[in-house]
Amino acid sequence: MPVELSDPHPLVRAAQKRLKQRDGWSDPKGLRFAPDEILDLQITKDAVDRTLRLVDTLLKKLETMGVTIGVDSKAKKTWLDIHGVKVSFAVTEHVARSKHEPTAAEIKSRERHWARWRIDPVNTGPSPRIPDFDYNPTGVLTITAGHWPSRNWRDTPRTELEDRLGEVVSGLFSLAAEIRAKEEEDRRRAEARRLAEEHYEFLKERREREQAKFKCLEDEAINYERAIRLYAYADAVEQQGLQSPEGLTDEIREWLAWSRAKADWLNPLIKVSDPILDAPEPKKPGYSYW
Repeated sequence: MPVELSDPHPLVRAAQKRLKQRDGWSDPKGLRFAPDEILDLQITKDAVDRTLRLVDTLLKKLETMGVTIGVDSKAKKTWLDIHGVKVSFAVTEHVARSKHEPTAAEIKSRERHWARWRIDPVNTGPSPRIPDFDYNPTGVLTITAGHWPSRNWRDTPRTELEDRLGEVVSGLFSLAAEIRAKEEEDRRRAEARRLAEEHYEFLKERREREQAKFKCLEDEAINYERAIRLYAYADAVEQQGLQSPEGLTDEIREWLAWSRAKADWLNPLIKVSDPILDAPEPKKPGYSYW
């Protein structure tokens, strides 16, 4: 790997310009990163030059092997398109964390603040903040690719990433093949599930339709039996009236016509409508009527 960055890859050139700006960095760990603008690099200031050389060498090698590199600003990801498989790519630096021990200056500054606050609590500003932790750059870089499945390669005490780029490249292609296989398996499972759910819905709807038809059959049979009883009762009333001294009065005749009409309405074999029973449910008047 070259000791200096020469004719950098366009994405590396953009990253160099952004990461070397003096302002715009407020991460408590001292990391510089802007994955929505440039390559997904999360490193401290002192690791910028080395990381750019490392990534430049890797990207140029990958492009000679047909890999396309791009930045998705919306997803805030760097993607490697390895023969049609998109693999996320990032380089991060490990930052060690240790508990912060307040310095004498920090303690004295806080004591001065509280002394002023006791005299004038209204006009005294916020208390000086003492951090809970100290963060120390280690310079240890990790290349991470993919999410699930994923691969990562890290500096070790014996070997730096610069000496393992061949391993990284072959690992990326192996990961792409694994991702492709997983995506195909996921699609197969999704299709199998879709077909199973479709078959379930078919069986469920068929059963519900059959239950509804059977319920209708039962209701019609019950209504037919009820209608037969009404006809029989009306006939009995008519016979009783014929045998009485008064005979069939107008009142009885009117009742017979009414009862037989109701039996016809109930009988599923006779299609008639009842002007009262088939009418809509009456609505109760609202307060505006009173």
